[in-house]
Amino acid sequence: MGRPGRLTPAGARAFVESVLDLIYPPSLYCNCCGNLIDETRTYNLCDHCIRHIRWDQDPPRERDGMRTLRCAQYGIYERTLIFSLKYNGHKYIARDIAEMMRDRLEAAGIFFDVIVPVPMNPRKERARGFNQAALIAKHLGRLTGADSVPGALRRTRDTRPMRGLSPTEREENIRGSIEPDMETAERIRGRTVLLLDDFYTTGATALECRKALMHAEPADVIFIAFAAKY
Repeated sequence: MGRPGRLTPAGARAFVESVLDLIYPPSLYCNCCGNLIDETRTYNLCDHCIRHIRWDQDPPRERDGMRTLRCAQYGIYERTLIFSLKYNGHKYIARDIAEMMRDRLEAAGIFFDVIVPVPMNPRKERARGFNQAALIAKHLGRLTGADSVPGALRRTRDTRPMRGLSPTEREENIRGSIEPDMETAERIRGRTVLLLDDFYTTGATALECRKALMHAEPADVIFIAFAAKY
């Protein structure tokens, strides 16, 4: 018999996470503050946190020719939830954010065929171990039956961190750094695409992604973020 293959770093992380989920089920703790809850809580949030998240119920907004939708305004509670996913590696939070997005889309009457997450720089994605937008998109696809196409867009170069940049600097920073993967174009052509990200601030990244997607000739592109500053 051959020797068993060596576990890769990514495989080791996944194994540890699955063991920890068995020992400390995520549904026992609030996704935002970590306080003890029970499994009946909506989105695995405690009463305090779910009241303080500033949920958005307004119709989609038209921004530079693209309909945009957010689940909540950008604030301390919303940022804490996303940062726990992105930087603390609590990937189970992506499932609950996908549920929030599904409910928001249904309430707004938004229909779509394909989900495309905003891409990360490959080097940054390897360092983190995952792309949080792609992870949310995968769960949203399972919830809605839509195709999730994480490879539809790719980053072509490193960009500076967006934090601290002005709107003009953000546009210059991201310009020309995202391109479509034309091998996946047939999965997008003539279909309504839901472009997905965790945050929306000035919209520079979303608009650059939309520009790249238009090369694949979709019927429409709609953008959703968990939280946005507009």
